[in-house]
Amino acid sequence: MDNRMAMMLEKAKIVADKTGKAATRAVESAGKAAGDAAQATRMNWQIFDLNNECEVLYKEIGKLVYDIHLGLEVSSDAMDDYLEQLDGRRARIEELRGKLSTLKQGTVCPACGRQCGREDAFCAACGAAL
Repeated sequence: MDNRMAMMLEKAKIVADKTGKAATRAVESAGKAAGDAAQATRMNWQIFDLNNECEVLYKEIGKLVYDIHLGLEVSSDAMDDYLEQLDGRRARIEELRGKLSTLKQGTVCPACGRQCGREDAFCAACGAAL
């Protein structure tokens, strides 16, 4: 009887050890997924903010163009400065989209910028070929 009890306790110990290791892997996986989701959210917010900044720059460039249309004297430095700022923000947006795509192991639609799955042939948002 003691031998059977020892064998049963040993089997229970093995099962408990396997269960503990599986639970640890599950927790680590869930933690990584949560961390990735938080990082993706931060990147999406940065992209949103940069797009808003681009809209402001577009508006300022439009005002300068209209001033030129009216025949007003406009500093070329002002236009160059706005364009340089815009180029920098657009480059940062593309960089963040690339990182986001890598993080999500997907692809970004070249037409609208939406995140799509690697297996997708077309964008679900705009229908563009991927």
